[in-house]
Amino acid sequence: YSLSDAPQPDRYRISVKRVPAPTGGTFPAGVSSNYLHDHVQVGNQLQVRAPTGHFFLDRSEAPVVLIGGGIGITPMLSMVHWCLSAQPGREVWLFYGLRNSAELVMQTHLTGLAAQHPNFHLHLCLSDPQPGDLGKHHTAPVHYHHSRVDVALLRRLLPLKPYHYYLCGPTAMLQSLVPALEDWGVPDGNIH
Repeated sequence: YSLSDAPQPDRYRISVKRVPAPTGGTFPAGVSSNYLHDHVQVGNQLQVRAPTGHFFLDRSEAPVVLIGGGIGITPMLSMVHWCLSAQPGREVWLFYGLRNSAELVMQTHLTGLAAQHPNFHLHLCLSDPQPGDLGKHHTAPVHYHHSRVDVALLRRLLPLKPYHYYLCGPTAMLQSLVPALEDWGVPDGNIH
């Protein structure tokens, strides 16, 4: 699971991907994810440890580029929410890569945030769009692209600034983007 909203004094919101049993294997479905989906309701209180890990947004004022692929959007949602509430003047770019609009989560919410916050730039990158996915969406606050998230797109759209890049998504996306960002000259310390 991932935190998918800015932390609140009295609650955390998490998003949990249900893990099915592997096809043709002997392993069971994900015990925790299926328990959370089948038995825990919104508002239930759970006894848990504090969030841990090394993937979190710094508190500086440096502009950020958040790149989420597929389910990797969930921690990016948390980062977007935190930035917009705690640092509303911070420049935030979100590049959300997915195959088509059928996979798009929180579209109305993200569009609303982009409309309310001029420093939040929302870019949806559709690698295999369905008919109509791109034709009806040509205006701000959402920008649609018929492409994967790649450095060529970032170079074309981002002004020259010392951005910090936060990436979460499929292994193939990370394996292509991280070296490409390094080749572009982004310092290692700015790639998270």
